[in-house]
Amino acid sequence: MGRPGTIGVVLVAAVGVLATAWLYFDRSGKHGEDAAVKVTENGRDGEWVILLHGIFRSPRSMARIEKALLERGYRVINFGYPSTRESIEDIAELLNQEVQKLPPERGRLHFVTHSLGGIVVRYYLANYSCPNIGRIVMIAPPNRGSTLASYLGKWMPYRWMFGRAGQQVAGAPDSYPLLLPPPRTEFGVIAGGLGLEVGVNPFIPGDNDGTVKVDETRLPGMKDFILIKGQHSTLLSQRAAVDNVLFFLSEGRFIHAR
Repeated sequence: MGRPGTIGVVLVAAVGVLATAWLYFDRSGKHGEDAAVKVTENGRDGEWVILLHGIFRSPRSMARIEKALLERGYRVINFGYPSTRESIEDIAELLNQEVQKLPPERGRLHFVTHSLGGIVVRYYLANYSCPNIGRIVMIAPPNRGSTLASYLGKWMPYRWMFGRAGQQVAGAPDSYPLLLPPPRTEFGVIAGGLGLEVGVNPFIPGDNDGTVKVDETRLPGMKDFILIKGQHSTLLSQRAAVDNVLFFLSEGRFIHAR
């Protein structure tokens, strides 16, 4: 039997995560309903960006980044997918189908991901061909697995709500985050946290954004890394995160204070 303190920690963390999941759940439940290709009149030399939201989210969560990219002249696909009903493998196949629809003569293809979306792109690039790949920005990705998912994955309510993909990002040695190779292109990681020894969620050891530890976002081979003070779900709407996405896609590095 576990120690009372440990049980209490897990219970509090579980309540917080499940409440957050319900708050942000996309109740439409239909794949592709929100997915759309939005093209500006004067494209950026034919460069495309595919946005991938996180688990329990929808394309609406990427709206601010989408708007900023369109204003810069990128062609944008805000890709919607059934994050709680499909496995990472199946989601990657849906992504591949979307990529195959792009014109053969297209320019570079970049990716901007949030949370689970980063693992989906890693799986996609490891198993499918993507010619003329550009840069990747991963926002709050569980690149080394998720401590929280490891804790909660033992519980039926978590498995029911977060589905197969939610279990596949746990920190087990045979999980996709630990088995998949880093992308063979320039990629940068944006992590959320407080910049302190204790993060947004005090029940997760170390600095964290409330869901993912800062250390869990890092991945060997990343071109750049930046920590932005913020929470897992709200990071996407922060000006600092949006500006750094734009800068990395253009310059291959983040905006660091000097």
